[in-house]
Amino acid sequence: MPRRPTSFRAAVALVALAFTLLVGGCSSVVTGVASADPAPRPAEGVGADPVAWMDKVCGSFQPMLDAAQKTPDLANARDLPTIKKSFSDYLGAVLAGVQQARSQLRAAGKAPVSGGDDVVGRIDGLYGQFETSLSEAKTRVDGVDPNDATAFQAALTDATNSLTKLSQSGGGLGDTKPFIRLNRAADAAPNCQKLGSR
Repeated sequence: MPRRPTSFRAAVALVALAFTLLVGGCSSVVTGVASADPAPRPAEGVGADPVAWMDKVCGSFQPMLDAAQKTPDLANARDLPTIKKSFSDYLGAVLAGVQQARSQLRAAGKAPVSGGDDVVGRIDGLYGQFETSLSEAKTRVDGVDPNDATAFQAALTDATNSLTKLSQSGGGLGDTKPFIRLNRAADAAPNCQKLGSR
């Protein structure tokens, strides 16, 4: 039986780690005292409810986090073709989660508070980095012959290195402390509270 590449577990773990670091950057927004402006308000932009808007922004992380946490079961992976398929399917699922997250983030619309559009732009940029890196990693894994253990190991190593670099640059959405209303809205938004507790 071909030797199971040791980098497979590491690569899977790095996907989850990278998303944890990205969420860590978002959770830095979750500070301050809860404060919601009075209704009625438009759904987005100036005059909209900042708490409802921020809840959408933080909620956009959920699809990719859900996908990243569904790691493949390696206990029953007895050969390299099975491992290849498991890893490729996993990367594909996480990639789809990132794409859905990005779509939900954009659907939040214009920010009703100062600094909000800037933060969303940075989050979208990080989503874009994840999307590119995951797509490249999946392409490398899909293109390798699983019966060539050396080449397969190299492909997993390349994918792991790519995700490692991503995890090292994935955190930090910048300083939001000057934006008091943004921080207060995040503190009151249920989805932001969930991210802050991770």
